[in-house]
Amino acid sequence: MFAVLYLYTVKIRVPMLFHFANDFLNYAQVGGMTAQTWRGDANDWLNLLVQVVVPIAITIWMLTGQRRLVMEQNIMRLLEK
Repeated sequence: MFAVLYLYTVKIRVPMLFHFANDFLNYAQVGGMTAQTWRGDANDWLNLLVQVVVPIAITIWMLTGQRRLVMEQNIMRLLEK
C-alpha cells in the first residue's frame, strides 16, 4: 500500500504518515512494544482488519481506473530523471 501511495502522489510524506498512523494504532492497541500473540478476541480481529484487510483493499482500489493511469504517468516521470 505504501508504494501505491507514493506512486500516486509522488510525495514521500504521504506513505510516511500512513506508516506512522498504522504503527501508532497497532502499538496503542496492544499496549506498546510487547510481543503480540493471537487470542482471537475482538482486539485481534480489529488489528487484523487495520493491518491487513484495509491496506489490501486500498491497494486494489488504487490499481483500478484513472488512479492507475496517474501512477503509470508518475512512474514514467520518475524513470526519466
